[in-house]
Amino acid sequence: MKYSFIKLVAVLAAFAIPALAVDKPQVESHYRSYHAAGKAVVEMAISKNVDAVAVEQQVNVMLADAVWLATEYAKAHPEGAKLLKTVTDHVDAMRKLSFHDLEHEWHDLGYFESGDHDIGLNIKEEDNEHFTDPIHTIVHPLLVLKAAQSYNTGHKEEDLKAMKAEMEEGLEQAEKQLIALTKA
Repeated sequence: MKYSFIKLVAVLAAFAIPALAVDKPQVESHYRSYHAAGKAVVEMAISKNVDAVAVEQQVNVMLADAVWLATEYAKAHPEGAKLLKTVTDHVDAMRKLSFHDLEHEWHDLGYFESGDHDIGLNIKEEDNEHFTDPIHTIVHPLLVLKAAQSYNTGHKEEDLKAMKAEMEEGLEQAEKQLIALTKA
């Protein structure tokens, strides 16, 4: 009996593991795309040649890549699937928020403080902290877009600094996801 149970578990595991396998070339491709778009935005901020429309185009590329990466991350870490689906489902709503509200609600996770959201885990537990990487990979480009739009209306140096800092954080979070999803 013991042998057949072990054999059954081995057979089930053989079928389950490929389903959870990550397509490393696709992950790397989405990361490279995100990275290139992010670097283009950083260059705009450094050169002080910010075109909000061009930034938005780059942000759209990053968001598509970030949502794809978050979906893959959820597959690799199914305990966070509800959380990441909630985040990806709210990207359009995030676009409508101010810089401050976007930062509070999504970067600082204020959206989840009410307890009205069944996300399947406690995001504040240290073991779940890694789920902020996919979230921030989405949120940071949106913060960059808000700063770029503000810069185009007021040409304030603080907006350029915000663009650069927020994008660098987004790039860092994307790299963490790349490493997490492609490690052997």
